[in-house]
Amino acid sequence: MAAVAKVTGRSRRLSEPLDFTHAQFLSLILAVVILVAFIFMPWMWTEPKYNGARLMSDVLVQGSLKNFGTIQLVLIPLSSLLAGGVALWGLLGAERGRWSSLLVLASALLGLFYYFNLYFMREGEVAEYIRDNVGTGFKVTLVALIGLVLQILLSISPLNLGWQRVSRKLGVLKPPVSQKMIPYLFLAGPMLLYLVWVIGPTLYTFYLSLTDWDGVSTAHYVGFDNYRTLFKQNVFTESLYNNVRWLAVFITIPTTLGLALAMIFNTEMRGGRWYKVSFYSPLVLSWPVIALVWAWVYHPAKGLINSLLTEGGITDNPPGWLADRDLAIYCIIAAATWRQAGYVMVLYLAGLKNVDPTLLDAGLVDGANRWQLFRHVIFPLLSPVTTIVFIISVIDSLRSFDLVQVMTRGHQGTQVLANFMYIEAFNNYRMGYGASIAVILFTISIFFVGLYLWISLRNELEY
Repeated sequence: MAAVAKVTGRSRRLSEPLDFTHAQFLSLILAVVILVAFIFMPWMWTEPKYNGARLMSDVLVQGSLKNFGTIQLVLIPLSSLLAGGVALWGLLGAERGRWSSLLVLASALLGLFYYFNLYFMREGEVAEYIRDNVGTGFKVTLVALIGLVLQILLSISPLNLGWQRVSRKLGVLKPPVSQKMIPYLFLAGPMLLYLVWVIGPTLYTFYLSLTDWDGVSTAHYVGFDNYRTLFKQNVFTESLYNNVRWLAVFITIPTTLGLALAMIFNTEMRGGRWYKVSFYSPLVLSWPVIALVWAWVYHPAKGLINSLLTEGGITDNPPGWLADRDLAIYCIIAAATWRQAGYVMVLYLAGLKNVDPTLLDAGLVDGANRWQLFRHVIFPLLSPVTTIVFIISVIDSLRSFDLVQVMTRGHQGTQVLANFMYIEAFNNYRMGYGASIAVILFTISIFFVGLYLWISLRNELEY
């Protein structure tokens, strides 16, 4: 009986499926550790500014630190990205577990080639100096790469099954995570990054606005002196007025055009798909590219508009669009509207697809015409999309910088707050003063967005 039980237990262990989930999670965590160490930790010496990412960029662009790295340094982030991607690929399918472990091993060996090259192939004083002055990121990455290699041990059947048994025992002793805590665990990582990269710098900007920091020397607290100086300057008043004009146009014209185009293209029409793509295509271009295109369109001698005006016999003295102080700001806003209308159209098209057709049919049965159907049925149902469009329009209008900087550099009365902030902070080295302008921009954005959200929420509650 004992022999039979022994054989039965052995056969049960052999038939138990292998589980590579732990190996893949370990690989994913180590891949992230490698990337973080490479970007944020010192690769050489002790200061974080000498991180692996900077050394790699200096090697690629022949920078000042090119001698302290080789082209093989590119293998480190490449190895990390490959290992992380393969681990995710393995987690999405249990049958890929063994292949995932093998590919992670190959990715780790790819990264370890940098260390092999440094310690066994490179020679000379520079190589010796690098080996003697490696930083924390260098060491952490090496340990993580070795961990990626060792995860292959879990693909060996006895070790894998043993690890499963140990995990089950630990799972019995350790209380499971509450179901209510799982969403917060998923949100913890993104919220931490958001806190570090968005909330933290925002609060620090508020502090800088109360100092006279020039970007180099030590910041000194000056209270609200920056704001007192700011409100006395005519250039600030002009910039604020231009932003208000930009905001007024952006809330009305692109929204109206986008909604009209969405209503037209929401119906079945010949060539509708091509028209949608043509109106959406400006969004593919970046703002500086759009600025260069429209600067050529407005060119006083060879521009498209003036060429049509002169060759069509409309006028022999066409205006200098960007040189005219009364027209320049509106010309720039028109270029921005050209791009924004297509974006709004796509948002409204997505909203129209979610409108219940039975409500439209009910309105037609009740005798509503097309305008009444739009006003009393369609547009109220699009209120969530309108809220998004309003918020995006406010934010885009207040952070308008690229078009002004490229097309006029703020001259001819086209200065806006974002452009004014850039000039003061980076051209005049008045970082504290520039931060005060940024705080004003932030306050205006919060005011308009908060007011609109409050009105929308109140209407929804009343409804």
